[in-house]
Amino acid sequence: MRLRAYLDGHDISISAFAEAIGVSVQAVHRYLGGDRIPRPEVMQRIVVQTKGAVRPDDFYAVPLEAA
Repeated sequence: MRLRAYLDGHDISISAFAEAIGVSVQAVHRYLGGDRIPRPEVMQRIVVQTKGAVRPDDFYAVPLEAA
């Protein structure tokens, strides 16, 4: 699940989520915009905070090969 979908679906503000995972609001905006991928220690906090709904692979756009 993408982080934006998680936040919207759980009615969580960007500022509240940033505080919960210990990063700046600007950092979360960069994660949401695809401008930055969270560092491993932040990624772990995101997974814990979202109870596994948002996973590391959700931050990577990997094209699927045509079958």
